[in-house]
Amino acid sequence: MYRHLSIVASMPGRRGGGSYGGARTPGPRRVAVGGRPRAHGWSAGGGRLVAMPPHVKTLKAREFLFYTEDLALAGLPADFPRGERRVMWTVLQFHYGNPNAHFELQPQVARGQVELGLHFEGRVEMNDVWALGLAERASELRAALGDAWELEEWTVSWRRLHRVFHFDALTAELGREVAAEFTKLLAALQPYAAACIDEAAPAPKVHSKEAGSGGGHWRRKRAARH
Repeated sequence: MYRHLSIVASMPGRRGGGSYGGARTPGPRRVAVGGRPRAHGWSAGGGRLVAMPPHVKTLKAREFLFYTEDLALAGLPADFPRGERRVMWTVLQFHYGNPNAHFELQPQVARGQVELGLHFEGRVEMNDVWALGLAERASELRAALGDAWELEEWTVSWRRLHRVFHFDALTAELGREVAAEFTKLLAALQPYAAACIDEAAPAPKVHSKEAGSGGGHWRRKRAARH
């Protein structure tokens, strides 16, 4: 039993953190967001990163977001597809043609956790198709991503594959840890996300000898109702 990759139902009507305001900002990853540029000293031109200033111990949420993003993308090949980028204050999303199937990073200071995942936020029938496609590849995902991930019925209609990083403070060390997992997530599932389309179609294919053999590693459980 692959106990860490499970499908979890959330409380009815709970939308989680997926419905946000703010303007869409596609394009290159180093851009000013909300009229404010990236913090000085974290990224340099040409796609190369510079070290964190030694005096910086704790990062603000948006500082952490951009620092982690830069590290994650720097860990990918130069020709890796960047996708379309959207930032809504402390939420970062990437999608590859369909905004309803997007990667998401969000530090949540009040809750002391960082959430990272691949979200399906379209029509419920398509979300279920896309989530089922991941469930059928549990062995492959376990090998690529590790055991800390969950496939959830996040709301009545939304689904997501995600993991949580708990923290006492947003530090550069935590940023490096999250970035490493973000890099692995993008490398493993970018082709899958790019193949998610909004129509009644079979689940996207992930080319692997183990594809379709891992469904038995997933279990379904229901969250407590309140």
